[in-house]
Amino acid sequence: MAIKYFVKAAVSEFQGDDGKMKKRYQSIGVVMETKHGLMLKLESLPIFAFKEGAVLAYLNVPEDKADSKPIDKLEEDIPF
Repeated sequence: MAIKYFVKAAVSEFQGDDGKMKKRYQSIGVVMETKHGLMLKLESLPIFAFKEGAVLAYLNVPEDKADSKPIDKLEEDIPF
């Protein structure tokens, strides 16, 4: 089963360094492709984020991990 989307919900707000209000998001599950169609797997439900009896969630496409290096390809000399 391949992950098609990550499901994220806005759970709180905070004031950023620029003084503007920003939202804090929490990953609450995934949408997977199965042989019978799409399947939603909820891993948590942020009940404190309920507004008017519902939680709004965003579907985010998984990002490519092309810029990350495998652990065996890391530099030998770590500057500490």
